[in-house]
Amino acid sequence: MNITFEHDYQQKILSMRFAEPTVLGGDADVMNWRQTWLGALKSWHSPYKAVIDGSQLRLALDADKPAIQAALKRMEKVLTGFFLKKAVIWGIDKEFSELTPFEYAESEEAAWEAIGLRKARGPVEPGDFRSSIQLQNHFRQHVVELSFAADAVIDTKEKLQTLRSKLTNNLMQWHSAWSLLVDCSHLEIRPELHPEWELMLKFFRGFFLKEVLGYSPKSKELTYPFQVYRARHNAAGRLEAEGLFSGEDADCQSRKS
Repeated sequence: MNITFEHDYQQKILSMRFAEPTVLGGDADVMNWRQTWLGALKSWHSPYKAVIDGSQLRLALDADKPAIQAALKRMEKVLTGFFLKKAVIWGIDKEFSELTPFEYAESEEAAWEAIGLRKARGPVEPGDFRSSIQLQNHFRQHVVELSFAADAVIDTKEKLQTLRSKLTNNLMQWHSAWSLLVDCSHLEIRPELHPEWELMLKFFRGFFLKEVLGYSPKSKELTYPFQVYRARHNAAGRLEAEGLFSGEDADCQSRKS
């Protein structure tokens, strides 16, 4: 099940949208949704609210409605045990809204207002720069790993501000010094933005950032405002040598796991 999650640790809100048309035909489909949702909660250790974009979610023509309704109630009960305080869904039809235990909203704006925000955030398009930013926390190794789901070119101050915002939000989970490991396989940073990148790092050094290393440059012609290694294990090995990254995580095969 292809679901995109956005974690706002400052506002304590988890937003999700179905990235492609998704059909619920029975309790097995609801279970799939439940497991995908639970998988996104690894970084949550406190109460949160959820906003669900259901505009691509619908019931199958021959859906087992009683089974779906019962499965959704079970899902809500399980999620409540994992810090869910409230969930609001919008974009589904009236028939579906009568089955879901989550609060139903007529529009995205109404959904955000229902959880306490006055206005809706703009819709996140699949190719949006912010949605392409992926952050993985290696708490034991004191490393944040930054990657991009699609080709990304940082060519404006606004994009750097977006990256800074998402990194800052992620640091709500951190209480110790950390280093940044950057997967450059999809990343290009225009040379004229290098000074702005350094200003961003200066800001994060005030929040205990120690070192920035990259790996797998997108092209050998590109330059980056930090040291970049061809292979991930070389960059991770450098952090390992400094006692910040364990050998088991320096395996290139582990970076997508």
